[in-house]
Parts: sequence; structure tokens; C-alpha cells
Amino acid sequence: MAVRTIKTRVLIISDTHCAPLEQADETSARTRAFQHPLPNADVLIHCGDLTHQGKMHQYHQTVDMLEQIDAPIKLVIAGNHDLSLDRDYVLQHQKWDQLTPEQAECKWREARDFWTAADGRAKMAGITFLDEGVHRIELPNGARLNVYASPYTPEFYDWGFPYERDEDRFSRLENSLSDAKNIATNPIPSYNGTEGDIDILITHGPPYDHLDATDRGDKAGCPHLLRAVMRSRPSIHCFGHIHEGWGSQIVSWSPDADAVTATSQTIAAWKDGAWQAGVATNGVQDVAVDLEEAMRRKAAFLDISQSGEKLRRGEQTVLVNAAIMDVKYKPVNAPWIVEIDLPKV
Repeated sequence: MAVRTIKTRVLIISDTHCAPLEQADETSARTRAFQHPLPNADVLIHCGDLTHQGKMHQYHQTVDMLEQIDAPIKLVIAGNHDLSLDRDYVLQHQKWDQLTPEQAECKWREARDFWTAADGRAKMAGITFLDEGVHRIELPNGARLNVYASPYTPEFYDWGFPYERDEDRFSRLENSLSDAKNIATNPIPSYNGTEGDIDILITHGPPYDHLDATDRGDKAGCPHLLRAVMRSRPSIHCFGHIHEGWGSQIVSWSPDADAVTATSQTIAAWKDGAWQAGVATNGVQDVAVDLEEAMRRKAAFLDISQSGEKLRRGEQTVLVNAAIMDVKYKPVNAPWIVEIDLPKV
């Protein structure tokens, strides 16, 4: 029996770094899409880097901005700049911050309560903070949404939520690359063609070789995350972190994708192109964006529902880098609106 679905509008942003949502004037409307009011949506997703350094006044600035967005469900994760939300980072840097262990614990707890406590400002503003792992969410439009969230990114200049580049925190041991150190405590589930499959994968950082190129030409994405995305094959994988990687791609997976992720490969071999066997021929297509239209509509739009591109569930994934800031930390990039069919509750 066919699964009944509901067309759902998802607004995706990332790397806002305390940027306000200001009312557009005649000049800014031609140069910035991130202006008030953004398009309304059934659900808002923020993929991390809410702030510059994770200070309390910066969290308030971010909630000020999020409160202006018209969406009944607002989901956020942390990013590497949201330092005080990473307990390990706060405790490891307590001496640098001239804190006692007790003060460091209180600093983390204050930040944590801001976003997660029932009487914290974020909860009272209707914002849901997602820890790493799987979350099942029922939307007011009657749809059910399964998401996986993770704030962690490869270690980079001593910022928050890091893991070493040879560490895999996204897969079970049997699915890791052969020379990777597996540290996964909440691995991303594999695609099974059941109602438990992940609809939207939310990470702060990109997968390797997909919307991850820096202005120096480096591929900054995570190879272990790419392998996990190939296993999970969500409808949408959204992220940010690499500001200059803003954009979207539609990836068509090879019928051999499961076999590829079960095959023993080294990290070097995987990055050198072994991953491509899991993608269909000509299976990575950039989504064309009319930037003038995105400025006018205050978002780049992509319809992958039955009335649009009609994504093939389990065979295709839309990748979205939704970093609002450019490489110079100017909030000039457009949010993304992705319309998707989700199962009814």
C-alpha cells in the first residue's frame, strides 16, 4: 500500500554567526537575501554556528533572529563556533579561560540550559535544540519527520565539537574505513526502506568532495561522513561550515551503494575516488540558482516533491550547504527552501 504523504516546506540556514534579520531597504535588497521577512515554512533548520564564540549575549542575538522567522517548528544544532555548548571543550580550556573546574562546568550548564531547559529562552521561544543522534518529530501540518543531527566536524584550529581526521563518529565499526579509528556513539542509521529511515540528515560540516571546497581549493569535507550518507541515503542532507561551499546538489546513488560502503577501503583510497563507485554515472548534478530571483524571494527554492523534481526515495539525496555568511563573514548568501513529501503521522 502506498504511503500517504504531505508536501512540507523546509527552510534551511546555517552559519548565521549572530547576524540579525533586518528589514530590507532599496540597497540591501539587491545585495542580501538574508533579510526580514524570510519565506514562511513548516519547519526551520539551522545547521550550526549560531554565534561567533558561544557567548551568552550572542545566543540571545541568535534567538532574537530566529524568533522573527515564521515556522511552527524550529530545529537547531550547534557548530564549532558555539564553544560553550561543547562540554569537553569548556573543561579542557578552563585554565586558558582562568576558570576553576566548577566554574567551567557552570559555564557549560548555563549555555546548555539556555537552549534545552524547559524554562530556557530557546524552549520558550519555540526552538528545539538537537543533540547528536536520531530524532522523530511530528509537524503541525500532519507530517512525520525523522532527522539525524550532529554538530561534530574534523578538527580545525582548536574550535569546538572536533574529531581527528582519521576518526569515524558516524558509522558502526563494520562500516568504517579500514584504517579509521571508530569513535561513534550515535552512528547514522542505514537506509532500509522502512518508516525508520532518516528523512533529513543535519550536520554542521559537509561530506567529502561535496560543497566543501574552500577558497584555497582544499576539500574540507569529511570522508567518513560521505560514507555514512551513502549508507543512509536521506532525502536531504543539510549542513554549512564551509561558507564558500554554499549551494545544492542532487546525488543519484548507484545500485551498488550498499556494497561499496561494506567494502574495505582505506581513507586515502576512499578520498582518491573509491567513493565514486557508490554514485551513479553522472550522478552528481548541481542545482541551478537564479541569484537575482533568490534575492527577490529571499531564498533559493527547490521542489523535490511529487509536483516538482520528484526525488526517488532511497536512490537520491539532495545536499544543501546553507551557510548564510560568505568567507568574509558577510551575511549575503540566500537561505534554502526545499519542498519535500513526508509521510503522514
